Amino acid sequence: MSVDSDGCQRPSAEVTNGENINPCETVAGKLYSLLDEVDSESIAEEFGIGKHSKKHDFDNHLKIGIFEGVKPSDSLAELSEKTATHEQLDYMAGSTFSRRTNDRDYRAVVRLFFELLHTPQLYHQRAVQRKRLEWLNRPIVALDATNLALTRSVAVAGELDEETVVHEIQPTDGGLKLNLAARVDGDHSHPLGMTVTGGDTREPTQFEHLQSDVKVFADLDSLIQVFDRGYLDYDRFCAMKQRGEDFVTLLRSDAQVDVLEPLQDIDITDGAGTRSVSDQRIELAETGEQFRRIVFEDVDGEEMQYITTLPPSEFDPIEVISIYTLRTVIEIFFRELKQYTNVENFHSQSLNGVLFELFCTLIGYVLVQWFRQRHPLRGGVPEAIRKIRGSYITQRNTLTTKQSRRPCSGAPARFNVRTNP
Repeated sequence: MSVDSDGCQRPSAEVTNGENINPCETVAGKLYSLLDEVDSESIAEEFGIGKHSKKHDFDNHLKIGIFEGVKPSDSLAELSEKTATHEQLDYMAGSTFSRRTNDRDYRAVVRLFFELLHTPQLYHQRAVQRKRLEWLNRPIVALDATNLALTRSVAVAGELDEETVVHEIQPTDGGLKLNLAARVDGDHSHPLGMTVTGGDTREPTQFEHLQSDVKVFADLDSLIQVFDRGYLDYDRFCAMKQRGEDFVTLLRSDAQVDVLEPLQDIDITDGAGTRSVSDQRIELAETGEQFRRIVFEDVDGEEMQYITTLPPSEFDPIEVISIYTLRTVIEIFFRELKQYTNVENFHSQSLNGVLFELFCTLIGYVLVQWFRQRHPLRGGVPEAIRKIRGSYITQRNTLTTKQSRRPCSGAPARFNVRTNP
């Protein structure tokens, strides 16, 4: 166990039961620490936040929105009560939070989210994380989308007159769709780019937008993209191959292909039965482009067909299938987001306010991942969020006012929203 310069002992990273958090720094302080790396004042000025007031408290507004994301309130009154007792937050009335969330340009939070993803700390975090496939030395980026339900109608204001409601999104309209690109080859899923669209928007329309967000990351050279059949587009596959971009995705069982050359056939037998893998060089339909197809047949005779640009000289068929399975990490991201945050239960009734809250929640999720990698906890994201929520309860029960807190003694104890506005 090492000792910090202020006399506080710093527990070992080997500890994973929650005791590895420095008692001289609160859990909330650790959670919000990465926000200091982003110039929120410049962002507020760019989007006209606080232009007509002496104190715009954008930082506090953000922190409240972020905390709401990871510890949702049932009402604005409960939200207001939290701000009165939470160590890292200044008091804000629920009505004030609602008004500012609806009025302030959501794109300011989008910009902050995007800049947060590009902080040196997150670049470092992606570089040092343990790999899910130890033999893999290339980054894997998955693309996927999920629908977010709405519990109430959401007003969409006009572009020229924000006071005029031109449309209302009803809960029965399919809600919103969150389109995501994330790095998935390490222990932690790392969002890289997002768009938000109407719930009935098809995923392929967002593919290029997500790709453009991913391309600006300097640590993603020679990446491999994985995505499901929802992005099936033969012209896109050909264009990616011509640009030298590698991918793995699923092919429909009725896809028209010409088998040009069988590369390898493998049988895998164990107690459950025999599985077969066929590796082939094919020409896809009438495109004239050659790809590699891998056909996997399970013990029940069910087939899965994979199409890829990865060369057989570098990746055997089982490795290609293993790379594709990393796509499930993005599904886990969506499941955790819906289960442990307020991503489908917003206070706002305007589209601007909903998007403001949504991106605050996404920032909160990134900060939770940042927190749990710095302070390893068994149980992953659920345990990290439990720890963060528990810290609020402890503070509330032991501190009556912010003035009564004592300093640490040193002893241990368009609707199309893009991330690049």
